[in-house]
Amino acid sequence: MSSDLTSQMQRVVEKASKVANINTSLRDKVRELEDQIVHLQETLGAMQVEHSDFNNQLQQRNLALTVQSGSPTRDTYSEEKIAELIREIDRCMKLLSA
Repeated sequence: MSSDLTSQMQRVVEKASKVANINTSLRDKVRELEDQIVHLQETLGAMQVEHSDFNNQLQQRNLALTVQSGSPTRDTYSEEKIAELIREIDRCMKLLSA
C-alpha cells in the first residue's frame, strides 16, 4: 500500500508541476499579447491621425481644383462648407436671442 500511495503522490506532484509550467507559459503569453495590444492601439491612433490629415488634404485639394476649374458642378465641398457655416450662424443667433 505504501508504494501505491507513494507512486500516486509522485504522479500528482508531476501533474502539478506540469500544470504550474503550463500556467507560467500561459501567463507569459498573456503578457506578450497585452504588449501587442498596447502597440497596436498606439499604431491605430497614429494611423487615425494620419487618416484625418489625409482627409483634410483631400478636401483642400478638392476645393483648390474646384476653384481652379471654376466649374459650379464640382463645387460640392464649398456648398457643404457654406451650409455648415450657415447652420453655425443660426445656432449662434438662437443662443444670442435666448
